[in-house]
Amino acid sequence: MGISSLVGACYLLATLAVAKDISGGYYGDRSISLDEAPVDVSSCTRALKDLSIHPEQSTESVFSKVSFALHRSGDTEACGVAPPSVTALQHALASLESYDAVLNKYQVESFLTGFFADRLGTGKCGPEEGTSLFDYCDEGPARTVIQPDHQKLVHVPHGDSMSLPCRFYTREGRRISSLEFLKELADLAVQEASDCPDETCGFAAIELYAVPAGRMFMFAPSHVGEVFELKHVKDSIGEVITVETLSLEPRVFDIHNFFTVEEADQLLIKALGETSETYGFHRSTTGTSGASVFSKRTSENAWDTHGVTAQKVKRRCFSLLGIDEYEESMSDGLQILRYNLTKAYTSHYDYLEDKANKELYDYDSSMKGGNRFATILLYFSDLPEDGGGETVFPRAWPVGLPVEERVQLPEAIKQLRASGEADLLTPGSWEEEMVAQCRTRLTVKPRKTRAVLFYSQYPNGTLDTFSYHGGCPVLKGTKFAANLWTWSAIRPEFPGAPTKREKTPEEIEEEAAATRQVHATFRNSGKDPRFDASTQVYYEDLTFFGNLGPNDPPVGVNTFKTHKWNIKVNGKTLKSFVITGANEKEVFVI
Repeated sequence: MGISSLVGACYLLATLAVAKDISGGYYGDRSISLDEAPVDVSSCTRALKDLSIHPEQSTESVFSKVSFALHRSGDTEACGVAPPSVTALQHALASLESYDAVLNKYQVESFLTGFFADRLGTGKCGPEEGTSLFDYCDEGPARTVIQPDHQKLVHVPHGDSMSLPCRFYTREGRRISSLEFLKELADLAVQEASDCPDETCGFAAIELYAVPAGRMFMFAPSHVGEVFELKHVKDSIGEVITVETLSLEPRVFDIHNFFTVEEADQLLIKALGETSETYGFHRSTTGTSGASVFSKRTSENAWDTHGVTAQKVKRRCFSLLGIDEYEESMSDGLQILRYNLTKAYTSHYDYLEDKANKELYDYDSSMKGGNRFATILLYFSDLPEDGGGETVFPRAWPVGLPVEERVQLPEAIKQLRASGEADLLTPGSWEEEMVAQCRTRLTVKPRKTRAVLFYSQYPNGTLDTFSYHGGCPVLKGTKFAANLWTWSAIRPEFPGAPTKREKTPEEIEEEAAATRQVHATFRNSGKDPRFDASTQVYYEDLTFFGNLGPNDPPVGVNTFKTHKWNIKVNGKTLKSFVITGANEKEVFVI
C-alpha cells in the first residue's frame, strides 16, 4: 500500500476509532469496530509523518487541480472556498478512491465534513460569526431531526468531542454518496476549465451544498428563469427532467418532462373508479387531524396511496427533491383533486400548525419536529385561458410587474365585476375575492402534464410565509389535479415520528397497530350471483392474488392497515375492502 493510500485509510481509521467511544444520547448507540478500518495505527502514523515531510512522494491527483466552493443549504453564494492544494487531507481524499468499495455514503459524508471543516477553519460556513462548519452540520439535540437513517450516521472527531456530519449535494440535488462520484465531478470540472476559450472562465471548481444532519436539501436559485437539469433522477420518463425557477419569493419551480399523459390518465381513471368511502372522491377536509370540513374548501379529493402509477410518481418526487432513498413514512399519499364549476380552496399553508397544542406530534420543524416541507402539484386537465383554476400565491406579485402597474384588491374586484367574467359567483363572496386575486397576483395556470414544486419551509425548518397559496375558483370546465406533500421528518402515525412528550402505552400500541402485519382471508359464500366463477382478488387494481369463484378455496394474504383489496369480476371492481388493522386476522366474505 502506497503512502497516499495509507493517508486515506488513516483518516478513516481515526474517525472510526473515536466514534467507537461515543454512545448514548441523541447520537444513538452506534458501535463501530476498528475491524472496519483497513490498516493499523502504527502504519498510519508513519504514513502521515512521511507525507507531511515529503509531499512530493505522493502521486498527483485530480483533486490538486480543483477548488471546492461550499454553500450552506439554500444559499446562492458560497460560504467558503477550499482552493487547490497538495495538503495531506487532499491527498487523503484522493487516496480514498481506492477504498470506495469499503466506504458507504455515511462514511464519505463524515470524511468530507472533517475535510471541509479543517480546510475552511473557524469563521467559514458556520451558522453565525465565529463558528465553524461543525456547528452548522450538528445543530445539537434540541434541533436535530431524527430521520429514519439516523443510526447509520458516522460521527466526526471534533476536538475532544464528536460531531454529526453534513450531507453534501450538487447544485441539482444529487447526493455525494461515493468518492468515485466526487472524482467524476472533479474530472468534469477540470475538463470544462481546460475547454474554456479565455482566461475569464477561472479555475476548475466544484460547487457543493452542505445540509445539516436531519435537514432536507433545497434548490438554491439565484434568479428567475434559472434551470436545473436533473440527469440523475432514475425514474424519469426518458427525457431529461428540468426544474425552472418561476419565483424566488415564494420559491416556485416548473418541473418539465416530469410525468406523461398516460400516467395522468391512469391516476385519474383509478381515482374516478374508486368505490371506497375512504379513498374515493369525497368533500375535501382540512386540519392536522384531516377530519374537518371547511366552508372555504369546496373541492373534492380522492387518495391513491399504493397504486402502481402512484408509487412510481411518488418515488420520482423523492428523487427530484434530493431524497435518495424512498421512505413511505416521509410523505402522504397522492391526493387526487377535482374542482367542478365555481369550486375553490381559499388561501392556506400546506405547513400544518397545532395552534391549540392538542396534538402529540411535534409540528415545530424549526426545532426537532417535522412538517410538510415541499409540495409537488400535478395538473391532469386543460382549462380555457379565462377558465380560472389557477394556483395563486396572494402574497406575491407577478414576477417583473412594475410597482406602478400593481392592482390592489378593491380595484381588482371592481374590474372583475365590470368584465362580467365571474357573474356566476355571488358578489361579495370569498370566491369572487379569490378570482380578483387570481387576476392580479402570482399564479400558476393549470395545463395537462404540468408539474410544479414549491417549498413550505426554509432550509432551517421555519415556515416560509410566502408559500401561502390557494386554488382559484373554476369558471369554465372541470379541473383535475394531484398533489404530494413531502415531510421533513417521519410523519404522524408512523414509528419514530417526533413527539412533544413520551407516548403512553396505549399510544404506542396504536402506532404499532398501524404497521403490524394483518392476515386477511377472502371467502366467496356463493350467495351473491354477481360473484361467479370469474371472480378474482386484486391488491389495488393491478396485482392479482387469486381466484375467488364460489367453488374456489379462500384466498389468504399478509397485508397491512389501510391496504385496499378489490374483488373483480371480468376485470370490473364490484367490491372493495380496506384493512382496518383492528385485529391480527381479518375475514372478508362476499
